[in-house]
Amino acid sequence: MKAIVALGSNLGDRRAHLEAGLVALRTLGTMLPSPMVMETPDESGRGPAYLNTVAILVTEETDPRRLLESLLRLELAAGRERSAGRNAPRTLDLDLIITDGPPGTWTWETPEDLRTLGPELSLELPHPRAFSRPFVLEPWRALADPGECRGVIPGK
Repeated sequence: MKAIVALGSNLGDRRAHLEAGLVALRTLGTMLPSPMVMETPDESGRGPAYLNTVAILVTEETDPRRLLESLLRLELAAGRERSAGRNAPRTLDLDLIITDGPPGTWTWETPEDLRTLGPELSLELPHPRAFSRPFVLEPWRALADPGECRGVIPGK
């Protein structure tokens, strides 16, 4: 599966957290990072500014739910604290934006190792807010080889 993953960080050494996130994505498959990193204000107003970028991930995983679970595990391994609630400042945020599979909405029982996230996980593809967020779209457009995006970026 080919996917676009958005990365963000607004705690600590934000650039180091993004770099670590990109390295971690390589454990899931082949990864092509955007050359663009953007600084944007925290939408919630609760924390410092974010650094954001995106990457193309090509993975052998064929189920977007399992891919999301893998991204959540990478966030937790990077020190993401989820007890502060939705939109709280974070070391690393990994959002699954879109895949080359069909769009859809899924809800399923949370695997045991992710139970701290709640009893159910949910996923909507494409990500419902991604196409209105410049901090996703601009790094996405800046990817060096548009041919690498074929089938993932709309219109390419």
